[in-house]
Amino acid sequence: MVLEKDFAASNGSRLSRRTFFQLQLGAGALLLVGCARGTSTGGAGAQSGGGATDTLRIAVPSDPGSLDQDYLAFDTVGLALMKNYYPYLIDHPYVSQGDAMVQDTTKVLSVVAESWTSDDSGRVWTLKLKKGVTFPSGNELTADDVKWSRDRAFEAKANVAGIYRMIGLIKPEQVEVIDRYTVRFNQSKPSALSSAIQVIALYICDSVEMKKHATADDPWAKAWAAKNATGGGVYNIASYQRGGQMVLQLNEKYPRDVYGTGVTPFPKVEVRIVPSPANQRLQLEKGDIDIAFGLDQRDIADLASKPGIKVISAPGTEVYHIPLSVTTAPFDDRRVRQALAYALPYEQILSTVFQGKARRSTSPLSLDMPGHSEKGYPYGTDLEKAKALLAEAGKQGGFTTTLAIDADKQIQEQIAVIVKNQLAKLGITLEISKLDPAQFAERRAKNDIPMQIAVGSLWVNDAEYLMATSLTKDSFLNYANYRDPRIEKVFERVTVTVDQGERDKAFAEMQDILAEDVPWLMLCQPDFQLPVRSHVTGWAQPVDGLFRLGFLGK
Repeated sequence: MVLEKDFAASNGSRLSRRTFFQLQLGAGALLLVGCARGTSTGGAGAQSGGGATDTLRIAVPSDPGSLDQDYLAFDTVGLALMKNYYPYLIDHPYVSQGDAMVQDTTKVLSVVAESWTSDDSGRVWTLKLKKGVTFPSGNELTADDVKWSRDRAFEAKANVAGIYRMIGLIKPEQVEVIDRYTVRFNQSKPSALSSAIQVIALYICDSVEMKKHATADDPWAKAWAAKNATGGGVYNIASYQRGGQMVLQLNEKYPRDVYGTGVTPFPKVEVRIVPSPANQRLQLEKGDIDIAFGLDQRDIADLASKPGIKVISAPGTEVYHIPLSVTTAPFDDRRVRQALAYALPYEQILSTVFQGKARRSTSPLSLDMPGHSEKGYPYGTDLEKAKALLAEAGKQGGFTTTLAIDADKQIQEQIAVIVKNQLAKLGITLEISKLDPAQFAERRAKNDIPMQIAVGSLWVNDAEYLMATSLTKDSFLNYANYRDPRIEKVFERVTVTVDQGERDKAFAEMQDILAEDVPWLMLCQPDFQLPVRSHVTGWAQPVDGLFRLGFLGK
């Protein structure tokens, strides 16, 4: 997840480097990314540790940085919790995929909304609300709350304001109240991403309650909202002690039955702040907690055989890849980038680092993204081809370069060591640079990292969103400093195209270009794995990877 608090305007639907992007493609992500009701391993056993069976007890590694979603930055824990106590008006439905429940991102489900429809032009979208949905204050959720919340989001110049530009919403006047339960969104252009963007953006505040805490100096009640949430989601915050725990109470008035999963959620959730992975593991083994969000793969593998614990597993959305700076020698030569693509020991990484619990990436588009083609990254390990390409580029003697990794991520270090040893066979000396998050941010701002490991998953499962955030000249996450006029032309086409057949043709063209240019070395998508107590059931995997506690039962 990358959040950019300071927003700078950009032209049309283009997202600038200081625009907010709702996705998770940082140097490394917390182990609470991607969730599923999937296959499980481990011993069966009743709950131990003395907890009440109507209470779900989870451990997270940190407090949320704020309770105010409009002003939260770089905080996966906080954003995940907000998915549970903010009301979201629309969502993607969940469907069975093998042993897992996953989101069908091709469809939209009305949740708090009664309906969400567009006119024939695809520019004007009408939101109708269900009547009688209330906040914990007792105030009814109405069109005025939607309008005020959108105005506040535009004022924040952060998350919603940034991504709304992609669908032609750039100012508050484009959102208008029609009546008490109807809101109209007037986009400046049609967009195939309209619904997907609104799925992640249409969260609502209790405007009546918020206005009580506004002042002349703070008209949007930022100070109050940082420590208080108006609630109204699947759960409401019953209490919160910073550094201790947050208690969530099930909101019986939230229309969660629209999902049709048949799961009866836990009436209460205790969210315990446990920074130490060792303490999380110990508490899970003892039965003092039911879920541990923050354990590495080694701990998870060890826990799988423990009595009373099972490991939920399903295909994950998180992608590991290595951006190569195409403006930095020797990676400014396409042949060198292609050589590295042939050099990497993909199967060794999958078997050694991920113990076979990962799918190999075959395109810059993730494996489950519409339009994905294996032609997008047609490379396998072939050192002879790698040597020939290096010779063509005049680098037959090798070279020295640097691979940056997150200092706190053991998996990244394991990958880096394997890559270092493999490239040494080609005479390439790879220096591994361990950076903390602040150092990573500073170096990325300077665009001076030759190679780096990037990890994350997109909140919008669409190739247009991928281009907008990562592969076009002004995109915020363009760690490869990649600029190609052919990609720019494809992007300009798809931003105003709603016909999926035409979009698929454009995405196929895009992948052909990227296969030749190789701005990224594609590694894999690890399976999602989460250790839980055996009585926990009903996990569902959202595309954004932020946990949804309302899909858990016992």
